[in-house]
Amino acid sequence: MFLPTPGFRVFFFVFLIAIGVFVFFPQLWMINTSFKTSADTFKLTFFSNPTLENFRKVVSDPKILTYLKNSLFVSLSSSFLATFVSVFAGYSFSKYRYRGRKSLMTLVMISQAFPQAVLLISIYLMMQRLGLLDNYLSIILSYITFTLPVGTWTLKSYFDQIPDSLIESAKVDGAGTVMTIFRIILPLAVPGMISIAIYGFVWSWNDLIYSLTLITRSDLRTLAPGLQLTYLGEFQSNWGNMMAASLFSSIPVTIMFIFLQKYFIAGLTSGAVKG
Repeated sequence: MFLPTPGFRVFFFVFLIAIGVFVFFPQLWMINTSFKTSADTFKLTFFSNPTLENFRKVVSDPKILTYLKNSLFVSLSSSFLATFVSVFAGYSFSKYRYRGRKSLMTLVMISQAFPQAVLLISIYLMMQRLGLLDNYLSIILSYITFTLPVGTWTLKSYFDQIPDSLIESAKVDGAGTVMTIFRIILPLAVPGMISIAIYGFVWSWNDLIYSLTLITRSDLRTLAPGLQLTYLGEFQSNWGNMMAASLFSSIPVTIMFIFLQKYFIAGLTSGAVKG
């Protein structure tokens, strides 16, 4: 049994505090700045003379509400479609044996190795030729592309734990493949599906580079590029409104994770232990 020495305890707590400061201090600074006036933005003070003016400006700005609506539509659509496709891809890799299966599985995983900024070049040219620039379909398809490999492998690990005898019993009872998937497999895979849906939603919600490149129309912009182009300029930046808008935009993701965190954790850890 390992008994930590006093020196190790000191090192552990110092390291823990350092990680906590590294993780939480930027968030504390963002919250603090959102309550500051423009004149106090760069002053090293914490919550002195707080004001809600930044939040009032953000909530009353119709452009921000439009960006929020666009982000919700794009994120929910890409999350749902990526999860839907991942279910069938993961089930295929888990329960079927066919020629080229292992090569295809490897190819799906290797696709995650390419930098997203590099892939943007080919995706942009592809969307340009298809006439999908300034179209929600371009970024929805891009988000699905990056969520699909993680979703497929996560759900494959989940489906691996479902015994084949359960599927065979359904066949004996006269259930076809589609009915077996929707009536038996999917209810058992709900935690895994929710974890992928949350992953896809957060990824698309926080994206900047793809939404900024593929969408240039102001009325179609999502939240991340909309906030950047609204509050951050070449000669002047409104950091108070930017921080308030960032806090405002984090509410949907925070609420989603609070209510679905147990499914998210269960889905990600489902394939970690075999037995």
